Amino acid sequence: MSVGTADPSRDVEHLCRLLAEHLSKVALLAPAGDLALTADQVHDQAGSTAALLPGLPGLQDAAQDVESLHLVLERMAARLGPEAVRRCVTREDHRQEWMGHWQPAAVPPPRKLPASTSLPQPTWVLPEPLKLAVRKHRPVYQGELQLLAGPQCVEAGWWDRDDATDEGRLVVRDYWLAESRHAGLLWIFQARLDDGTAWFLHGVFG
Repeated sequence: MSVGTADPSRDVEHLCRLLAEHLSKVALLAPAGDLALTADQVHDQAGSTAALLPGLPGLQDAAQDVESLHLVLERMAARLGPEAVRRCVTREDHRQEWMGHWQPAAVPPPRKLPASTSLPQPTWVLPEPLKLAVRKHRPVYQGELQLLAGPQCVEAGWWDRDDATDEGRLVVRDYWLAESRHAGLLWIFQARLDDGTAWFLHGVFG
């Protein structure tokens, strides 16, 4: 039986709990007197910087919170199976549809962060962009939209093709941060179609 962690860890309590989760699924063919644990791979782990004033409310070390969540996800994956627990990671892709990716929680997240953009990114993205009506050359969604910032030009995906349909996934869009009187802040884009240009709603800001 092999037991591994996504990142180097020296937390003995976590390692024991992780081992217990794996052992609970093992059925021995005969009584066993001894169990041996062998570390096949050992990696260096950089030290962490503790909070300047530990123990005070509101000044907990953020790195400890992230590490605790990571350990919980690892134990859940050991108990429920690696494919049952997933987390969303950001990929280096400017196209909104493929920027987020769900992967097993036990798989280490990508080390390289995506390139930053000049505009904020929406907190929720529609499964499919919604085509907007246009009134007096301005996009409309629960009232006429006011363009606050933009455009952010996105032209990417010329290399990408859908495996099922073999269609290209090239995206050529101009994104804008817009405001609706009733719907709040929206993430919209303008794209060129065969019969002209059109506006689409693609995300909202919480």
